Amino acid sequence: MANPQQLLVDAAERCFEQRGVAGTTMSHIAGEAGVSRTTLYKYFAVMEDVLRAVFIREFDRFEQRLGPRLAPLEDAAERLVEIVVATAENVPDNAGLARLVEGPRSRTENMALAAGRKALNQRVKSMISGPLDELAAEGRLRDDMEREALIEWIRRLVDSLVVLPQPARRSAAARRRFVADFLIPSVCAPGNRIRRASTTSRINPRKEVV
Repeated sequence: MANPQQLLVDAAERCFEQRGVAGTTMSHIAGEAGVSRTTLYKYFAVMEDVLRAVFIREFDRFEQRLGPRLAPLEDAAERLVEIVVATAENVPDNAGLARLVEGPRSRTENMALAAGRKALNQRVKSMISGPLDELAAEGRLRDDMEREALIEWIRRLVDSLVVLPQPARRSAAARRRFVADFLIPSVCAPGNRIRRASTTSRINPRKEVV
């Protein structure tokens, strides 16, 4: 049997697609789901909660697509680069996210979108933390930077890549190389940047001199 909360998120997604976020109300979502507003409010008290749930679902889908890209990469530093590159690529290319952030919006809708973005930021932070934990366990993580500041810097790097896309003429491999050339030295201690080259690696095709 389908999860009632997920059915409501399904209905919200359809409403956003048909009406846009700005044109969707809680009544629209309840009507699309075929339930009363009382039932909707049982699961989502305000629109902020609905949008947070939709943002999180979109990110769940992204993580499922990202899994096969990370699986062949044996090195934590390489996985970190792939996470940054893939996340930056996903935001502008994701039609679902585009619908969520398009305007015009009221103050209340902006607050709702801020709540959704906050939830996404927490997920990105969690995803970044995995490779950083591995690098720390291997003694490869820089010890002269505060951990939270490092995570914030990586998140801001992702944001900058979204807002200022790389040149279209730059190939996918070149984009990864560009990110790796600056990200890995910022995160890893000198002499401990690439532990081993994966035979399937798309990030570090040439041997690094340290």
